[in-house]
Amino acid sequence: MGTMTQTTNFLASLGDFAVLRVQGQDARTFLHSQLSNDISRLGCNEARLAAYCTPKGRMLGSMVLWQETEEEGSPLLALIRNDVLEPLLKRLRMFVLRSKVSFEVTELQAFGASVAGSSVQAATADQHTAQSEPVAAPSLSPAPAWQVRRGQLCTLVSAPSANAALGRWWVIPHEASDADQLTEILGLPWRPEGVWQAQDIEAGLGWVELANQEMFIPQSLNFDLNGGVSFTKGCYPGQEVVARAHFRGSVKRRAVAAYCHLPKETELKAGMDVFDAGRPGSPAGRIVNAARLHGDSDLVQWYVFMEINLADLDQVDFRAVSSEGPAIKALPLPYALEPDPSA
Repeated sequence: MGTMTQTTNFLASLGDFAVLRVQGQDARTFLHSQLSNDISRLGCNEARLAAYCTPKGRMLGSMVLWQETEEEGSPLLALIRNDVLEPLLKRLRMFVLRSKVSFEVTELQAFGASVAGSSVQAATADQHTAQSEPVAAPSLSPAPAWQVRRGQLCTLVSAPSANAALGRWWVIPHEASDADQLTEILGLPWRPEGVWQAQDIEAGLGWVELANQEMFIPQSLNFDLNGGVSFTKGCYPGQEVVARAHFRGSVKRRAVAAYCHLPKETELKAGMDVFDAGRPGSPAGRIVNAARLHGDSDLVQWYVFMEINLADLDQVDFRAVSSEGPAIKALPLPYALEPDPSA
């Protein structure tokens, strides 16, 4: 097993992501009928991870959803990768029919803030205890995934983490003009988006992007293990396939976090195969997401979330690029790779 990324206390601009607004009196019921998670019971201070699938259960997109405000009937916001947004919206709109629901691709920006619990910035820590009016930016102290905190300038949504002592938050300023003021208040240094993406991989959070659309069922990306699938809600596209795999215990392929070192001119991308040094003839898995950590040396560290046959995890000598390429070393995930049979 490898070591975790050591970078903490940073802010990253998440330019690969867009924020979608879904509103109208049927917004919740419509999304509930289309997504893998229970949207009807979404509370005002919680978020949901969800997949949008084809009728065959293949993922067209993944997203994190929450209420824009605490008020009843509030629009929902969804964080989605830019490159799948338009094809995903096109398909969703096909099923709106007479439902009172509309979609708007907002100008809102998304940032990722990663803060070690012992060094939460004084500017944001527990301000609500010192004053009665709303704070500009809520505390970045660690919280379980999928919690929502709101302030005057921004909303925070807690992201999964491989380290319970690490506060990881999606930061969404309420207005585009709030972003500069907010980053000044947070007082965190900037890091490349790849550093945040590497922490997503360590946390076992996979994203559907254009290069891996329709390649995976939700279980392949562990959505049944990290809160992205409800098995008690009603029908949605692909539900039959997803439920059958769950109840028959037939999930053989899972995604694992891993890292490798490559020459700096070599790129890893979503959808690329990974290989087994002992079986050069056939691929041993596929990259879901890849994140590059910038460095000054000739070798660059990459983090990959890769879908493999679970039985191969401790047996196969995984390699990047080819069966003779650099070794890929697995990392521990913060959740078990087998579902809870009582769930």
